[in-house]
Amino acid sequence: MKLLFKAMAAALFAMAMAPLMAGMLVTEAIGKVEMNGKAVGTLAQIPDDARLQVAAGAKLVVVDLATGREYILAGPHVYTSSASGPKAADGKPVPDKALPANNLAEVRVATGKLAQATLVMRGAPAARFPELVAPVRTAVVTLLPSMRWKPAASAVGYKLSLSRLDGSLVWELSTAQTEVTVPASHALQAGEPYAWRVEAMGPDGKLSDSSARFTVATAQAIANLELLKPEPDAPFNRKVLYAAQLREAGAVDEARRLWQALASERPDDRVLAAMAQ
Repeated sequence: MKLLFKAMAAALFAMAMAPLMAGMLVTEAIGKVEMNGKAVGTLAQIPDDARLQVAAGAKLVVVDLATGREYILAGPHVYTSSASGPKAADGKPVPDKALPANNLAEVRVATGKLAQATLVMRGAPAARFPELVAPVRTAVVTLLPSMRWKPAASAVGYKLSLSRLDGSLVWELSTAQTEVTVPASHALQAGEPYAWRVEAMGPDGKLSDSSARFTVATAQAIANLELLKPEPDAPFNRKVLYAAQLREAGAVDEARRLWQALASERPDDRVLAAMAQ
């Protein structure tokens, strides 16, 4: 019994320490595409040894998140996925290219559980408070984030304070604006959480205040996202990949804005519509 317990414990430890396999991610599906007889859409995960059938006129773009290679599967054709990339049934090479970054985050999508985080003010009408817009309960992918809020009634100015969670002050500013950017002299730390507060100031002093928290993404995530950031005229699939990596980095607000733009381009894509909510 002791030996069995030790063996089970060792196996569980090995599983816990093993790196996550990023796998193949669908970044674009046009036309009729099936995996093992079932329809394939945006953000689908492609396991090894899957049979991919791409109909005439259809196209499937997949990315190996571990290697950072992108493959384009055109129809009519049958492919089989593998650890070294998709293979065409007739043995012909599959067009591929290297992306600017590899070892990307595994994309885990549960569209039924997506919800927008909101900040709820209690005890007084919301108009009396400076309503914080962003970043609120999200991650940012820059060390110099911008903070935005809506005006508070009767306010003539605002006092912003940015702190670490232990209460130590990082930066503060008095301003008449409702959007400010952290200056380079007070750059934040990657992977660290922060709290920020905005006080609405009237002629006779403080009127009200609002506060929220956010986190700076890890240095690795920031570096990868900087490499992957698409130009405005970039292909659709590259924007999907960028939005997916933003979400996995915790930057849900920024990702959602991109999902909304992508969903407007492909209004029939139910996955994109769900991600845009």
